Amino acid sequence: MKSKGLRWVLGVLGVLFILSALVMVLNEYNRFSDQEVVFPGGSRVAEVPVGGLDFDAAVERVTDFYNTPIELVIEDSRVHVQPDDLGFTIDPAELVSEGMAQIETVTFWVFLQRQGNPSEPIAVPLAASVDEAQVRAFLEEQIVPRYMEPGIPTTPIPGTTNFTLGKPSQNLSTDQAVEDIQAALLSPTTHQVTVGIEEGEIPQVSIETLSAFLLHNLVWIGFDGLAEIYIQSMENGENLQLALRAGELVDPGIAFPAASTNKIPIMVSVLRRTPEPTPDAVVRLLIEMIGRSENPPADTLMSVYLDEVRGPLIVSEDMAALGLENTFLAGYFYLGAPLLQLFDTPANTRQDVFLSPDRYNQTAPPDIGRLLAAIYDCAEHGQGLLIETFPGEITQTKCQLMIEVLLENKIGLLMEAGLPHGTSAAHKHGWAPDLDGQLRFMSDVGIVLTEDVDFVLNVFLHEPVRLDFDQGNRVIARISQTVYNFYNLENQAFWWFD
Repeated sequence: MKSKGLRWVLGVLGVLFILSALVMVLNEYNRFSDQEVVFPGGSRVAEVPVGGLDFDAAVERVTDFYNTPIELVIEDSRVHVQPDDLGFTIDPAELVSEGMAQIETVTFWVFLQRQGNPSEPIAVPLAASVDEAQVRAFLEEQIVPRYMEPGIPTTPIPGTTNFTLGKPSQNLSTDQAVEDIQAALLSPTTHQVTVGIEEGEIPQVSIETLSAFLLHNLVWIGFDGLAEIYIQSMENGENLQLALRAGELVDPGIAFPAASTNKIPIMVSVLRRTPEPTPDAVVRLLIEMIGRSENPPADTLMSVYLDEVRGPLIVSEDMAALGLENTFLAGYFYLGAPLLQLFDTPANTRQDVFLSPDRYNQTAPPDIGRLLAAIYDCAEHGQGLLIETFPGEITQTKCQLMIEVLLENKIGLLMEAGLPHGTSAAHKHGWAPDLDGQLRFMSDVGIVLTEDVDFVLNVFLHEPVRLDFDQGNRVIARISQTVYNFYNLENQAFWWFD
């Protein structure tokens, strides 16, 4: 009896165990059947975390990440732009579907074994595009007009020798901005781009503006005689030539009495024919001729080192060889010196402007300007007109000596008076009264050495009745200061004459 009862109890317990197991299996099967397909933990679609999300939730999350507006930071301003306005396209549903397709399909028995870890993490790379042309178009149409500023040109200040300094333009760093915006659009976490601004150069004032400003200054200061000006930048070779007579423009290239300015050609001719190193006696005579503007040293240099009779004509021949056809010396400087030759030149045979220049000693401003530029090129670069015309005779060392000698001419007047303290002018002035004792002509020619741009400046003035020296001094000083300011806009000088 006891064994039958025990078997019955065990049988009942077995049935109960089997029924319990069946219930548990049925419950798990129901869970297996009812579960939604979700991404495994750690999964990413287009770099967006989607672990534990079903299809719809994953699509929504990817959409939210990539539809967030891009913030463009432009100096102190912020502009929010929708990605599609920048040509950004993406299909979140397709990307999520691609990820879902990678989730491993498991059987019920595998599900029972893994219990909540049905697959490894899924990674779907970003597939999106950005229309670069649309990004550029947005920047050009929406950003540039609102936030970029054009440059303001430098302009002359009427009644002064000064210029109002312009402002540089503000330009969009377009290429870098396009690159950075594209990178932000293709990133799920970067939604801010700093748009770079490039500062351009201040628009340059033109040589034509300088010409008009010089004409204004000549009129403003009240000079109604004849003024011819020659300017050449030694930075780029750009030159300006203008002539004004009684407020009216005339063609430049007028024949003027050269006076002491033709001592520069004498220096060139003498140094062409002297050995190196230049003898001390020659250097001393050059300084007396140029720095002290004495005439006897000029005659000595021509008679001793060129030719006792033809010395002045040799200087003229050298200038002709350089192409300076309006510059000549027809005799020595000493009183009563014979006229060795008559010279007809394009300048002194003009019919429109004739100043009855000295038959012994003439030049035209462009001639002496070209000669000074040639001396500078030779001294600074060891090249140019002088070395090409007189190879092996004119050297860079000799040209450097010419500059040094011209720097010895320190009078504190004329072009020097218009330059700021410390600015060097390698120049030679010239004036001489006519036979009736009246001063009708004065000039100053030279190379101005500045921190920014070195330049050649020649100014020749003529009044038919009488040229007041003080007025001529003011005119030349004002012109030199105006030209200096044109080439040194950041360090301008200011007019100090009464």
